[in-house]
Amino acid sequence: MPKPATDQGSIRAFTHYKKLLEDKNVKPKNHTEITNGDTTSLEHVLWMCNHCIPQVTDDGRGFPVDKYSRWLGYIQGVLVCKKVTTVETERNRTRPWFT
Repeated sequence: MPKPATDQGSIRAFTHYKKLLEDKNVKPKNHTEITNGDTTSLEHVLWMCNHCIPQVTDDGRGFPVDKYSRWLGYIQGVLVCKKVTTVETERNRTRPWFT
């Protein structure tokens, strides 16, 4: 059974942000495991993308849709605050992925 459109859009978005960061030579690192780690670092955001992609499943074993949707929003927010992208750019890019 194919994944619902929302799930495919989320996978596409996480994958896009992963590639965007890898193209900037960012290396993934879970900053929640580091004393005084910076969870708004691009390293942490890339770790979040890598962690979320396999969690978007329909088998009940992955994250609930509300959890990975929050993570996706957080990732987008950090990327905008760090001036990697803009709200307008991401709204225009991802809108078709979620319709």
